Amino acid sequence: MGKLGRVYEDVMLIESERTLLKVGEDSFAVTLPKAWIVYKGLKHGDVVKVIVNENDDVVIRAKPSEEMVEAKS
Repeated sequence: MGKLGRVYEDVMLIESERTLLKVGEDSFAVTLPKAWIVYKGLKHGDVVKVIVNENDDVVIRAKPSEEMVEAKS
């Protein structure tokens, strides 16, 4: 697929490898593709939802804008 990703039937398709980054003593972070951030209209400081599903997959969802406003309050 490529770094920029593709939009197909209103869905952003991206596949990329990311390196885990150590943050502090007990946490890790991973960067998100800029194309997805732009596609979802996100910016620095916005909140995303992280879900670990029944298959142990990690799913990251952009929160709807009204939830983002509540989270920032």
